[in-house]
Amino acid sequence: MPRSTARSILETIGIIAGAVLLMWTLQAFLIKPFQIPSESMVPTIDPGDRILVNRLSDTSGDIQRGDIIVFKAPHEPGVDFVKRVIAVGGDTIEVKRGQVIINGIPQVEDYVNPLVMDVSNFPATTIPPGNVFVMGDNRTNSQDARFWDPPWLPVDSVIGKAFFIYWPPQRMGLLN
Repeated sequence: MPRSTARSILETIGIIAGAVLLMWTLQAFLIKPFQIPSESMVPTIDPGDRILVNRLSDTSGDIQRGDIIVFKAPHEPGVDFVKRVIAVGGDTIEVKRGQVIINGIPQVEDYVNPLVMDVSNFPATTIPPGNVFVMGDNRTNSQDARFWDPPWLPVDSVIGKAFFIYWPPQRMGLLN
Protein backbone atom coordinates (compact mmCIF):
# COMPACT_ATOMS: atom_id res chain seq x y z
CA MET A 1 0.00 0.00 0.00
CA PRO A 2 1.72 3.24 -1.12
CA ARG A 3 2.14 6.14 1.25
CA SER A 4 0.53 9.42 0.51
CA THR A 5 2.76 12.18 -0.80
CA ALA A 6 1.61 14.52 1.95
CA ARG A 7 2.63 12.04 4.66
CA SER A 8 6.08 11.58 3.09
CA ILE A 9 6.59 15.34 2.94
CA LEU A 10 5.53 15.74 6.58
CA GLU A 11 7.91 12.96 7.68
CA THR A 12 10.79 14.56 5.77
CA ILE A 13 10.07 17.96 7.34
CA GLY A 14 9.94 16.30 10.78
CA ILE A 15 13.31 14.59 10.25
CA ILE A 16 14.94 17.83 9.06
CA ALA A 17 13.46 19.82 11.96
CA GLY A 18 14.68 17.17 14.42
CA ALA A 19 18.18 17.27 12.93
CA VAL A 20 18.29 21.07 13.10
CA LEU A 21 17.09 21.01 16.72
CA LEU A 22 19.73 18.39 17.63
CA MET A 23 22.53 20.42 15.97
CA TRP A 24 21.38 23.63 17.69
CA THR A 25 21.29 21.86 21.08
CA LEU A 26 24.77 20.37 20.59
CA GLN A 27 26.21 23.72 19.56
CA ALA A 28 24.48 25.69 22.32
CA PHE A 29 25.38 23.37 25.19
CA LEU A 30 28.05 20.80 24.26
CA ILE A 31 30.34 21.38 21.29
CA LYS A 32 30.80 24.56 19.26
CA PRO A 33 32.80 24.97 16.05
CA PHE A 34 35.11 27.98 15.60
CA GLN A 35 37.23 29.24 12.73
CA ILE A 36 40.63 30.70 13.60
CA PRO A 37 40.99 34.27 12.27
CA SER A 38 44.58 35.18 13.19
CA GLU A 39 48.15 33.95 13.54
CA SER A 40 48.27 34.26 17.34
CA MET A 41 48.29 30.47 17.95
CA VAL A 42 50.76 29.43 15.21
CA PRO A 43 52.26 26.79 15.08
CA THR A 44 49.61 24.94 17.13
CA ILE A 45 46.62 26.33 15.22
CA ASP A 46 46.87 28.08 11.86
CA PRO A 47 44.68 30.90 10.50
CA GLY A 48 41.69 29.33 8.76
CA ASP A 49 41.78 26.14 10.84
CA ARG A 50 38.41 25.08 12.16
CA ILE A 51 38.30 23.73 15.68
CA LEU A 52 35.78 22.17 18.04
CA VAL A 53 35.32 23.58 21.53
CA ASN A 54 34.00 21.64 24.53
CA ARG A 55 31.46 24.02 26.08
CA LEU A 56 31.04 21.85 29.19
CA SER A 57 34.51 22.87 30.37
CA ASP A 58 33.73 26.60 30.53
CA THR A 59 32.42 26.71 34.09
CA SER A 60 33.34 23.31 35.50
CA GLY A 61 36.53 24.60 37.14
CA ASP A 62 38.79 22.20 35.29
CA ILE A 63 40.69 24.83 33.30
CA GLN A 64 44.40 24.19 33.78
CA ARG A 65 47.74 25.54 32.64
CA GLY A 66 48.38 24.51 29.05
CA ASP A 67 44.72 24.32 28.01
CA ILE A 68 43.73 26.09 24.80
CA ILE A 69 40.54 28.04 25.44
CA VAL A 70 38.06 30.12 23.48
CA PHE A 71 36.72 33.13 25.37
CA LYS A 72 34.93 36.43 25.02
CA ALA A 73 37.55 39.11 24.36
CA PRO A 74 37.76 41.33 27.44
CA HIS A 75 37.83 44.67 25.63
CA GLU A 76 36.12 43.81 22.33
CA PRO A 77 32.39 43.04 22.70
CA GLY A 78 31.17 40.34 20.35
CA VAL A 79 34.68 39.05 19.58
CA ASP A 80 35.99 35.64 20.63
CA PHE A 81 39.70 34.89 21.14
CA VAL A 82 41.64 31.61 21.22
CA LYS A 83 44.68 31.49 23.53
CA ARG A 84 46.60 29.13 25.81
CA VAL A 85 46.20 29.23 29.59
CA ILE A 86 49.62 30.06 31.04
CA ALA A 87 48.70 30.69 34.69
CA VAL A 88 45.63 30.07 36.87
CA GLY A 89 44.28 31.79 39.97
CA GLY A 90 46.90 31.95 42.72
CA ASP A 91 49.87 31.63 40.33
CA THR A 92 52.47 34.37 40.03
CA ILE A 93 53.53 34.88 36.42
CA GLU A 94 56.47 36.82 35.09
CA VAL A 95 58.04 37.06 31.63
CA LYS A 96 61.74 37.97 31.27
CA ARG A 97 63.07 38.35 27.72
CA GLY A 98 60.40 35.94 26.47
CA GLN A 99 60.96 33.32 29.20
CA VAL A 100 57.75 32.55 31.11
CA ILE A 101 58.26 32.06 34.84
CA ILE A 102 55.43 30.61 36.96
CA ASN A 103 55.78 30.73 40.75
CA GLY A 104 59.53 31.29 40.33
CA ILE A 105 60.04 28.32 37.98
CA PRO A 106 61.06 28.92 34.32
CA GLN A 107 58.68 27.04 32.03
CA VAL A 108 59.52 24.79 29.09
CA GLU A 109 57.07 25.71 26.33
CA ASP A 110 57.65 23.46 23.33
CA TYR A 111 54.42 24.71 21.72
CA VAL A 112 55.69 28.30 21.25
CA ASN A 113 56.52 29.35 17.69
CA PRO A 114 60.24 28.52 17.38
CA LEU A 115 60.70 30.71 14.30
CA VAL A 116 60.13 33.97 16.15
CA MET A 117 62.33 35.25 18.97
CA ASP A 118 60.25 36.74 21.78
CA VAL A 119 62.11 39.22 23.98
CA SER A 120 59.08 40.64 25.76
CA ASN A 121 58.92 41.34 29.48
CA PHE A 122 56.00 41.27 31.87
CA PRO A 123 56.31 42.13 35.57
CA ALA A 124 55.62 39.53 38.26
CA THR A 125 51.86 39.47 38.79
CA THR A 126 49.72 37.19 40.95
CA ILE A 127 46.54 36.03 39.22
CA PRO A 128 43.45 36.37 41.45
CA PRO A 129 41.30 33.28 42.12
CA GLY A 130 38.61 32.76 39.48
CA ASN A 131 40.86 34.15 36.73
CA VAL A 132 43.46 32.91 34.26
CA PHE A 133 46.39 34.45 32.39
CA VAL A 134 46.45 33.62 28.66
CA MET A 135 48.98 34.04 25.88
CA GLY A 136 49.15 33.05 22.22
CA ASP A 137 51.70 30.50 21.07
CA ASN A 138 52.94 33.04 18.50
CA ARG A 139 54.06 35.45 21.22
CA THR A 140 55.18 38.32 18.99
CA ASN A 141 51.85 38.31 17.14
CA SER A 142 49.33 37.84 19.93
CA GLN A 143 47.04 40.35 21.59
CA ASP A 144 46.89 38.60 24.96
CA ALA A 145 46.78 39.18 28.72
CA ARG A 146 50.17 40.92 28.72
CA PHE A 147 48.46 43.89 27.07
CA TRP A 148 45.19 44.01 29.03
CA ASP A 149 44.23 46.01 32.08
CA PRO A 150 43.81 44.08 34.30
CA PRO A 151 46.13 41.42 32.84
CA TRP A 152 43.91 38.41 33.48
CA LEU A 153 40.70 36.86 32.23
CA PRO A 154 37.72 35.98 34.44
CA VAL A 155 36.93 32.27 34.10
CA ASP A 156 33.28 33.13 33.49
CA SER A 157 34.36 34.67 30.13
CA VAL A 158 35.51 31.26 28.92
CA ILE A 159 33.31 29.68 26.26
CA GLY A 160 35.14 26.34 26.42
CA LYS A 161 38.29 24.33 25.77
CA ALA A 162 39.47 23.74 22.23
CA PHE A 163 40.08 20.03 21.74
CA PHE A 164 40.08 19.14 18.03
CA ILE A 165 41.06 20.57 14.63
CA TYR A 166 38.56 19.27 12.06
CA TRP A 167 39.53 21.37 9.04
CA PRO A 168 41.61 21.29 6.90
CA PRO A 169 41.76 17.47 6.72
CA GLN A 170 45.58 17.34 6.64
CA ARG A 171 45.71 19.12 10.04
CA MET A 172 42.89 17.09 11.62
CA GLY A 173 43.68 15.93 15.15
CA LEU A 174 43.48 16.49 18.90
CA LEU A 175 44.83 19.69 20.47
CA ASN A 176 47.06 20.14 23.54
